[in-house]
Amino acid sequence: MVDFWFRDGRWWHLLIVGTALANTFVAGSVAAFAATQSERSEALVATGALLLIPIVWLAFGVRSLTDPRRGAVLILLVTLLVTVSMVLVPWTGFVQTLIYPLVWLVCVSARRSILVSIGIAFGIGAVSALYNGVEEIPDILPGQLFSVAATCGIGLSISYAWRVADERRELLERLTASQEHVQELSRLSGASVERERISRDLHDTLAQTLAGLAMLADRSAKEIGRMRDDETSAGAHLREALSAQEERADLIASLARDALAEARGLIAENAPVRSTDPAEATFADALRRLVDRFRRETGVLAEARIDLEAGVLERESEVVLLRCAQEALSNARRHAHATNVQLSVELGAANVVLNVADDGQGFEPEAEPTGFGLDSLRDRANAIGGGVDISSAPGRGTIVTVTIPARASAER
Repeated sequence: MVDFWFRDGRWWHLLIVGTALANTFVAGSVAAFAATQSERSEALVATGALLLIPIVWLAFGVRSLTDPRRGAVLILLVTLLVTVSMVLVPWTGFVQTLIYPLVWLVCVSARRSILVSIGIAFGIGAVSALYNGVEEIPDILPGQLFSVAATCGIGLSISYAWRVADERRELLERLTASQEHVQELSRLSGASVERERISRDLHDTLAQTLAGLAMLADRSAKEIGRMRDDETSAGAHLREALSAQEERADLIASLARDALAEARGLIAENAPVRSTDPAEATFADALRRLVDRFRRETGVLAEARIDLEAGVLERESEVVLLRCAQEALSNARRHAHATNVQLSVELGAANVVLNVADDGQGFEPEAEPTGFGLDSLRDRANAIGGGVDISSAPGRGTIVTVTIPARASAER
């Protein structure tokens, strides 16, 4: 608000120049109709003083109000000219109103503005009383008291309004900064969630497939090393070994193709475990493919029993259950050292239950997890209103049970 008054000098020009010229007209009229030469002279001097006010104002300019020294000189000169005109022609007393707005803007402080306004009002009154006679004090004093009271009241009101405006502007700036901070936090949170999702997807797809490739490649390298060490082996034995390596190489190539398909699936946000063959595009077939891949990669006896009709689960729920099955099989392959794994899916009263059981070495479920696997299982199931239960003990195998609502996506 204050900046508006400082920037827009047109209103100040109108106020000061207009008021000074209006009072100049009054003083000129007094001079024109004066009864004596003394009164005419006084009126002409007052007219000259009033004409000097616009000149002084234009010389200093509105920007002097932001400069305490130039502002003080401006107030002093205007006060002297106003005092001359008021003392010589009391009818021009209204010109006194030019001084007080300048005082409140230059002094800034309310206390200082009040003291300077009182000093100016009573100074003008004292000079007028001394020039016109002490008997004029009863006529001069009420006007000056009213001027001080009015200017202080108006000044305090405007100062309060400016202070409130400044506080609101500051609050608005803080609010804007807070909103920007919240937006930044939201953006960072969204990025963090997206990074976590990508980490889970990579862990559930490419990481596991590439881990299988590494295991098979390592086996092939060891086997080839043994073949080189045994150059005296019989030809039939060598042919059988080479045949096994060819089969393993075919499996590595197949897994590499699966990894490529999974990468493309992540980009397209589809379930990469689904087959591209329409004949193998059902949820049950996708689970069987997981188990079959696990059996071929590890040599562990693995079976799948799926008692679930098509359409029981929504697409999102199927993807979650597939990921959970994949994670459970991955844990069995990497940690369990099992000889037998059983996967089953059954439909309950209102839920679909996935069980993955192995006869491996087991672990302590309450122990601190060492990877993303178990947390990924729980996060995926919880995201659609399901849950995960893990039953295990050292040396007694592990049973992973995932339960999700039959119509999870539709009910949310």
